This record gives sequence, C-alpha cells and structure tokens, in this order.
Amino acid sequence: MTTQAFFATPEDCSRAFYEAFAQADVDALMAVWAEDEDICCVHPAAAPVYGYAAVRSAWDSIFRDSARMRIELRDESWHSSVGMVTQHAIEWIYVGEESQPRGPVFMTNVFLRAPQGWRLVVHHASPLQTGLPPGAGQVVLH
Repeated sequence: MTTQAFFATPEDCSRAFYEAFAQADVDALMAVWAEDEDICCVHPAAAPVYGYAAVRSAWDSIFRDSARMRIELRDESWHSSVGMVTQHAIEWIYVGEESQPRGPVFMTNVFLRAPQGWRLVVHHASPLQTGLPPGAGQVVLH
C-alpha cells in the first residue's frame, strides 16, 4: 500500500485521479483510492475488480500495455450525502496522439470521507451506445 495525500474535497480527489491517469502514474492514481479490500473498479467492458491490490494491478496493466491516454469529462454532475459523494460524467478518451476521442463512456465515481480525507471507493466506467446523434450524451439524473 502507499502513503496517501490528503484530499480536502471529493473534487480534489477526482482531479488527482484524472491527472494521475493522464500521466500513467499508478502510484499517484492509487493515492486517491481508499486502502481497503472493499474498493471496486470496473473498466469499460470488463469484469469488476475488488480490493486494493487487484485494482492496482489492473491499472498497472493498463498503463504498461497502452499508449498514454487522457480523459475529457463532459456533462458532470455531483450528488452529496453525509460522508459520501457520487460523481457522474461522460468520459471521452484520447489515446496517444489521436485527435478524435474514443467513447462515450458513462462514468460513476464514489467518494467516501475518511479521517485521512476524501477517498475513491468505486470507479465504474461503461461504454454507451455508439452512433449517438449530435447533441446526445447529455446526462440527466434525478
């Protein structure tokens, strides 16, 4: 496990997650996760991965076997309750030097307030229907 930074807000935690992703830095990316065996990560079209070691291994494999990627979030929404926050967005993924993004992917992040600051406990990314008409992809949550 890794020594983690303190994230004062879930937004800080999310920002650090996507910055680490863009840098393909597994240590920085894992610093946003809760060090817990109940965490869960679901990559697009993949089975869920549970537990800190398994989540780290999955991200390490992605960073080792893929070109550098960055994610652009669109249509973000945040929902808060006592000690927990969910973030929903559409992810568009840029791979290497490609000018056109891949996606859309619907993402849900779940953050939990812990004594050491906000931590990511769930990241779930699922592909959305391709061939969406122009202007589609806007998330409406109730």
